[in-house]
Amino acid sequence: MPSALLLPVLTCAVVLLVSGVAKLRDPDAVDTAFVDLDVPAGLRHPLLRRALPWVEIALGVWLVLATGSALVVVAALTLGLFLAYLWLVVRAVRMPEAVDCGCFGALGDTRVTAVTVWRNIALVASAALSLALGLSGSGVLAALLEDPSLWGWLATAALAAAVTGLVLYRPTAADPVTAVDGVVTGELPVDDDGDYLPTPAPVAQLLDEAGALVLLSRETPAAAHLLIFLNPGCGSCEAVKPFVAQWSQDLAPVTVRAVLMVAPAALTSTWPDLSGLAWFDPNGVARRAFGCATPGAVLIGTDGNLAGGPVNGAQAVTEFVDEIAEQLRAAHVTG
Repeated sequence: MPSALLLPVLTCAVVLLVSGVAKLRDPDAVDTAFVDLDVPAGLRHPLLRRALPWVEIALGVWLVLATGSALVVVAALTLGLFLAYLWLVVRAVRMPEAVDCGCFGALGDTRVTAVTVWRNIALVASAALSLALGLSGSGVLAALLEDPSLWGWLATAALAAAVTGLVLYRPTAADPVTAVDGVVTGELPVDDDGDYLPTPAPVAQLLDEAGALVLLSRETPAAAHLLIFLNPGCGSCEAVKPFVAQWSQDLAPVTVRAVLMVAPAALTSTWPDLSGLAWFDPNGVARRAFGCATPGAVLIGTDGNLAGGPVNGAQAVTEFVDEIAEQLRAAHVTG
């Protein structure tokens, strides 16, 4: 019995389970990944995006339980899935702009780099070895029942993996948030003396509805600007979009702009109801400069500094807007 092939099978199973659970916990990251990775249009349907994490979880469980021909089937499906992921990331690293994949939801480094490619190559190899175990007529549970001593080997391997994960663990630092016109959203970055540290907004250029260039540095001195990054191909963005017009009224004097990841000419065929509220970032350059996903939001003050964010995800954007509105009401009362 080829017991050496148990580890690749379990590796695939664990990766699929972790990936599936992470995607369930952060569906917005999945939506963003489908757009950023330029997944073929036929595979972008919301039902497919929502089914993907459940498919991964099912494959992970099946890999552990299946034996013989059943393992051949699930290993072949896993191999096909990992090959598709590899194709997407190889194509992504060749794109002119950096791409986030959200392969594990919000876990880990979401950037697609050469490391991502090598990781996916290793996963493809593991899936191929899982297929080899199935072709041998064995399986994980069958092997463990046949040779109980393998339990000790697996336990020590799991311990080693846990120690490695704990050693490499690094908590994600909170996004720095600043203030604008006396309105504070979140925790301010401060120096050793506790004084506020201004954080300049990135230099960014957008397009208006006429296709003319918009320089944020020329717009923000007149009013604080809340930029809400949206993509018409993103399911979570569809949930945020209907609130933009109301936010524009509620947050006055803050200027609210929906920054769309399409060309201005596409407005009438996508979201015409945002006419008068939309700017455009068709190549995603400004979005990446601010570190936003779609949906995502960032607040820029009249001093040209960041006044809040970036925040990512439909729920985070909504909570961010609520916080800004609350601070504006408090500032109005005290003023």
